[in-house]
Amino acid sequence: MKKKAFTLAEVLIVMALIGFLFTLMIPHLVQKQGSQKNIESLKTAQSKLQEAFDIASKANNNLNPQDWESVRNSENKSEAIIKEVAKKLSVMSYCGSSPKGCFASGEYRTLNGVPTKVLNDPMEPFRLTLDPKDYMVTQTQEVTDEYGDTVEQNVPLTYTKAEPEVTSTFITLLDGGSVVLKTASTYCNGRIPSTDPLERPFCGVIYVDVNGPAIPNMLGVDVFGFYLSGNTLLPMGFYGDNFDFEHNCLMEKPNADKYNGLACTAWALKNKNMEYRKCQAGSRLGWALSTRCDSPPPKR
Repeated sequence: MKKKAFTLAEVLIVMALIGFLFTLMIPHLVQKQGSQKNIESLKTAQSKLQEAFDIASKANNNLNPQDWESVRNSENKSEAIIKEVAKKLSVMSYCGSSPKGCFASGEYRTLNGVPTKVLNDPMEPFRLTLDPKDYMVTQTQEVTDEYGDTVEQNVPLTYTKAEPEVTSTFITLLDGGSVVLKTASTYCNGRIPSTDPLERPFCGVIYVDVNGPAIPNMLGVDVFGFYLSGNTLLPMGFYGDNFDFEHNCLMEKPNADKYNGLACTAWALKNKNMEYRKCQAGSRLGWALSTRCDSPPPKR
């Protein structure tokens, strides 16, 4: 008995179905590949920047950035800090106070697609500040006492007032990433709002576009945010951060503010995924929930 062969029409139909299914899979594969590449670039950027801050801090008696000698004596605090850390960074372009030439000239968007100017806009003033005794630094100097004798005495460091108070400095790195540092004070006297009792100093913010001007130019996808906490780059959206992952890393968020997506940073670094692009943070994903969309929520 002869075996019936496939007709040409049947073969073409099967090939068409395979092609159709493959086209459905392409966006998912491209997104997954792009997400992992951006996460690796984010880890590399954080590592390089942190190393540069560590070295600059060590060279300045482990003081906070605004207390470094060159920064204390500068009116433009963000520029002075960048100049210090740039000594240990592979900087390609210095763009000063303008993003032109360092960041994309087109539109940046939040995670849910709303146009944002968060990279261009000045940093907002500190919401919380530390007690002056917690950030004012002293140094030992020789002074003349009332009897004309020379004695050693602890005196406060002198600072040049920041003019203007809020400053931004933009650079690009040789690996293709773009970085902006924003400061808003003469002193490192801010405090990061959090739900825990720890008092983390807040000296400024750092935004990183891991692939520079290249698309998609979207917060939480290729643009990420860090607090400059003393000399530490603290990723935004950490567990306990008042700027929390569950409300500021949302794909579906009507009337989202210009920061939506920056709170994805800590999640992407710690969990090594961008599952928040597939399902809504806070409903299934969360620091006390699941780390993946296809995982069952933990038992309570």
